[in-house]
Amino acid sequence: MKEMLYVFLPCIIGGIIQTTTGFGSGIFIMLFFPLFLPILQSSALSTLVSAWACIMLAWKYRKYATPKIVILPAIFYFTFSFLAIRFATTADLTNLKAYFGLFLIVIALYFMFFADRIHLKANLLTAFICGSISGIASGLFGIGGPPMVLYILAIVGDDKNSYIGNSQFFFSMTTIYTTAVRAFSGIITADLLPLIIPGMLGMMVGKSLGIKIVEKIDIAFMKKLIYGFLGLSGLLTFVTNI
Repeated sequence: MKEMLYVFLPCIIGGIIQTTTGFGSGIFIMLFFPLFLPILQSSALSTLVSAWACIMLAWKYRKYATPKIVILPAIFYFTFSFLAIRFATTADLTNLKAYFGLFLIVIALYFMFFADRIHLKANLLTAFICGSISGIASGLFGIGGPPMVLYILAIVGDDKNSYIGNSQFFFSMTTIYTTAVRAFSGIITADLLPLIIPGMLGMMVGKSLGIKIVEKIDIAFMKKLIYGFLGLSGLLTFVTNI
């Protein structure tokens, strides 16, 4: 029962973040799930419940989505996430959590200091880089959003509805795919099944709250708070696992 509560509460915040920024539920959730689950099972559960949030948002913003702009990076994502998941199931995972902490720190520093200064062009090379990095990060850590956020924003610019519609369409496809690969690889075990329902319920609550506040908050300021906390959590995760 305690584990269900530990899943439900972070998923509420994760649902709010996903709704108000278009991504980030997995980043926030993965600060908590590894505290009581092995990291591979944590990333599997995070991806599964995040898929539910993405599907709900993709349906709501479906008229703004243009599927053809995300199909190419999705192909690269599928390939590299499969390889990353297969690697994770056979590799020595002793230091994986420490590396995960470094990964969180890098994401936090990037978004706090460089995201507004770098502008990517939507082309084959960018699709390959963003799609493959996103797939690897998702396969290993359950966090594949940040690289694809850059790619989608490079195409849609400042159109928030189009950004949310396309990002959630992409993340719906990819999270469903990685969940299927994890299930096939034996990472999703019977022990995780009771935790799926509270995770989905938490995401639904978070989505409802996020929709109500999305027009009333300063998104830029909210992102700074999120990634500041993300960086601190990544540092603590790294220091306590080296």
